[in-house]
Amino acid sequence: MDAPNPILIMVINMTIVFVVLYILGLFIRLIHVVDPTRKRKVEPKKEEVKTTSPVQIPKDNMADKTLAAIIVTSLMAYGCKDFEIKSIKKL
Repeated sequence: MDAPNPILIMVINMTIVFVVLYILGLFIRLIHVVDPTRKRKVEPKKEEVKTTSPVQIPKDNMADKTLAAIIVTSLMAYGCKDFEIKSIKKL
């Protein structure tokens, strides 16, 4: 009596496992569809949005100088002391 081919047994077992996993996936999807405790989406009430004119913010030069000081300090903390910063521009 010869032993059955182990590769054939492996293929049959893997096929059974993946078929069972697929069936379980379908069962989970079915539960999600018929779930009575699921929260239903409630459509929010649509309200009219009132537009306002844009607010003009005055130019603050102190904020730009503070930003430049922070950038220079952080570069110096990394050890970049051998160059000179000519300008810093916002993009």
